[in-house]
Amino acid sequence: MEDPLDYIDFADVIVHGDPSNWRYKGPKPGSPTPATSPNAQPGTMKHYDMYVDEHGDEIEVHFFRRPDGSVGDVKIK
Repeated sequence: MEDPLDYIDFADVIVHGDPSNWRYKGPKPGSPTPATSPNAQPGTMKHYDMYVDEHGDEIEVHFFRRPDGSVGDVKIK
């Protein structure tokens, strides 16, 4: 199973620090949910995970997890 933190954009690393130093707080309430995009593979789930970054700021990592365990469209909110 892929780790979405391996797909954090370098620009987000500059802002939030090294993802290996982030503290996982857990999923956002209601996460995961079925992906509703017409392009999503059946069984794909949308995840919203909460973290505290290197600077102590709370951030959300949004991503899709496909049925095979791969991830896609990883974004920081």
